[in-house]
Amino acid sequence: MHIALITTGGTIAMGQEAGEARSGWKFRAEDFARLVPLKAEESLVAVEFSQLPSSYLDSTVVRRLAAQIAEVTEHHDAAIITHGTDSLEETAFYLDMVLPPGKPVIITGAMVTAAQPGADGLANLRDAVSVAKSPATQGKGVLVVFNRDIISAVHAVKRDCERLNAFGSSQTGKIGAVNGPKVFYYYGQKDHVRLRNETSGRAALVKLHRDIEPGFLESAFRQADIVVIECLGSGRVPPNLLPVIDRNLNRIVVLTTRVPSGHLYDEYSYEGNYHDLVERNLIVSPLDSLKSCVLAKLCFGNGKSYRETKEIFEDFWL
Repeated sequence: MHIALITTGGTIAMGQEAGEARSGWKFRAEDFARLVPLKAEESLVAVEFSQLPSSYLDSTVVRRLAAQIAEVTEHHDAAIITHGTDSLEETAFYLDMVLPPGKPVIITGAMVTAAQPGADGLANLRDAVSVAKSPATQGKGVLVVFNRDIISAVHAVKRDCERLNAFGSSQTGKIGAVNGPKVFYYYGQKDHVRLRNETSGRAALVKLHRDIEPGFLESAFRQADIVVIECLGSGRVPPNLLPVIDRNLNRIVVLTTRVPSGHLYDEYSYEGNYHDLVERNLIVSPLDSLKSCVLAKLCFGNGKSYRETKEIFEDFWL
């Protein structure tokens, strides 16, 4: 088994020497490679992509990362990516949308730097290696491995900004787990369409609250090609926003919910309800708002029409 270890930075690469007030970059790709125990017939090749916090990794950088992963997996059996946790879920989903599902691609990181009590980076990395080596991982697409849990990239979310069990999935739960040397899966997952590694367009994410003014939504439409709206509840908007939406039906408008779990649907008849929005032919997304932004920009970059974009989103419902 030959695995490529691609490092991008993040908390997992940070440490702190005695007397230093704050953590800085301490670990490079080759340092991690030396820390993972392997069998004689196994190898872990270190590839340093970057040494950056994930808050610095925009779509341009992640596009280059996807290209590098595609290249290294031509010559390796699996790839593991270490990544900061701030935008890990977005990167994981992007990679899952543009990479073929055959060889294992695992993304992991840490919540605590190596110098702090309870550091979790090495344990997460070793678990990622175990998952990558498991024959059962083949064909499952990009997976997030964190705190012994295995989570599909389609549904992975960062649920806590401090604790070690930071990642999970409110919709589906974890798909598997690492138990000592054992890797097991509870269930399989539905495959989805893949797109070319091309992303473009300006996306605005608007989270609704009860006092939001129409001018703010209008401003988003003026500046963006894509507007993703986090609706109230299971698909409602205040009625004073409907004229703004109606004036911008020539844009890509994607609806999600601001609630951490659940999907859009209701049976109400008042103005601004779910069916009121569906009748406007807006895109109703089963994904959360961050992944909806990623997918909409990928569709835009791939030159998909509005109808094709809507069909790609709807494929995740099935």
